[in-house]
Amino acid sequence: MKKRKKSIFSHKWQAFCLTVIACTLTLWVSPVSSQESETEIAATTTEEPEIPVDELKLLLKPLTQQELEVEAKAWQNLLKAKVQEISDAEIAIKRKNRETRKSEEAVDAIEKAQKSLEEAEAGKKSASPSSPEAEEAEKNLEVAQKELAKAQEAVEEAVEVKKQSEGTEEATQNLEVVAEAIQDEVSNTDNIDSQQELAEKEEQLEALSQQLEDSSEEASEVKTQLVVGVTELQQEQTALADRFDTVLDEFESKGGKAESFRQYIESVSGVEIDVSDTEGLWLRIAGWLKSEEGGLRWGQNIGIFSAIVVTSVIVAAILGFLTNRSLRIVGGVSDPLRQLLVRTVWQTTVGVGVLLALTALEINLGPILALVGGTSFILAFALQTNIGNLASGLMIMIYNPFNVGDEVELSGTWGYIDSITLANTKVKGWTGQIVTIPNNLVLNSVVVNHSARDTRRVSLQIRVGYSENLSKVEQLLLDVFKSHPLVLDQPGPSTFAWKFEEYFVDLYVGGWTKTSDYWRVYNETLHQIQERFVQAGIEIPIPQQDIRFQESTSLSLKPQKNSNSVVQLSSNGEQSDAKS
Repeated sequence: MKKRKKSIFSHKWQAFCLTVIACTLTLWVSPVSSQESETEIAATTTEEPEIPVDELKLLLKPLTQQELEVEAKAWQNLLKAKVQEISDAEIAIKRKNRETRKSEEAVDAIEKAQKSLEEAEAGKKSASPSSPEAEEAEKNLEVAQKELAKAQEAVEEAVEVKKQSEGTEEATQNLEVVAEAIQDEVSNTDNIDSQQELAEKEEQLEALSQQLEDSSEEASEVKTQLVVGVTELQQEQTALADRFDTVLDEFESKGGKAESFRQYIESVSGVEIDVSDTEGLWLRIAGWLKSEEGGLRWGQNIGIFSAIVVTSVIVAAILGFLTNRSLRIVGGVSDPLRQLLVRTVWQTTVGVGVLLALTALEINLGPILALVGGTSFILAFALQTNIGNLASGLMIMIYNPFNVGDEVELSGTWGYIDSITLANTKVKGWTGQIVTIPNNLVLNSVVVNHSARDTRRVSLQIRVGYSENLSKVEQLLLDVFKSHPLVLDQPGPSTFAWKFEEYFVDLYVGGWTKTSDYWRVYNETLHQIQERFVQAGIEIPIPQQDIRFQESTSLSLKPQKNSNSVVQLSSNGEQSDAKS
């Protein structure tokens, strides 16, 4: 019984262990299988590679980031296969170019050999045995043999290039036959004895030259077909790259990282052109101009770009006109600020239009805007003083302490405002000089604006002697101002006795006039006052000084008593003596 119980217990224990192991394996295998099922997502948008871009966008919209990554890899594989086709075709074109070049070299060598044979034939006609002419003919035969050897070498190289191409066995066999024939000509050139044999060799060389030219033309035709095919393949590559970009845009919008994909597109998008192959170059250009993904596409893009730029300029002009007119109607805005706002509206509109137009040329604005932002930060840090001037200029335009054409006293300069910009203010002095003052200095200095109001007071300081009747003088001054047609009646002219000085009395007289007439009134009233003073006998006092000289009748240095006299000089220069 005990043994039986032990066996039953051992069987149960074994069953339990097997169950645990089975469950563990199940738990391990199920996540792996689920991961494999998750990774096995098939691409759906590549089933129709020529799908319109707008339809492709709609297909991509509901896809998740993981699904979009699968789509991106699938489109990358399509692009890779197309690039491989183009590379194979470009290799074939290069080989055809080498083949054509070698054939042309062989033809040139045969023509030179033929020319040497002709010269040898001419020499043999007129030469007698062992004569110098016969020796010259032999030399021409040697030259012909060397040229034939060069032709044979060129044909053999052309044969090797032919063999590297696919589907050209028949043409290769033709070139091999030509090479063997040239070899025979080279070996038989030494055995030429008669003029008839020379003529036969010339005919044979001409036939070989014709065969090489035919082979070269055939290679050129094949190359032309390859170039046309490459142009079409490049159009297809451009279309695939456009759709690949559309997939990457959607992939990035949902959090994916597409830098490696975009680098691949950029690396394979370049086109290398052999400038030395002029025939192929013109074929490529003509094909590109006629293709929908090439010249026609860029022609349309350039047309859209030009239309957007022209439209933006027109819209900017209209907005600038409306802004200018609105600010004039509203009022309270200085002319510099109004001009700045109009110019800003115009430039901003045109700038936005140009950026939109660049998108028509398939230019990504992201890097451009990032570059502008980074450059702006660097410039703002490096040009702090200039930016301070710009801010001060903006404050001047907003608060409007003066305007262009105003007469001001500014930072020690008296003159008229010539111009106001964001960076500086220019003042035109009385002698015509232009003084440029930074706006930082302008904003922090005292500004006296003599043209701030429509009217301005003309005030003159007049000096009269103590002996003059002040009431009479004041009335005369008032008459001068009241009689001037540009002096305003309200408020009327007035005088004011200011103070006594050493030898004169200060009087002030003034009247109001329009600001624009100030200097004319100032000048004319000053002239009239001087004329009226002369008529009335009123003198303007000038400084006087008495000078006394002491004279001695003796030559002695010691002064003599009661022998001094004083000489007084009056203001009119007369001399008078006074005994001391």
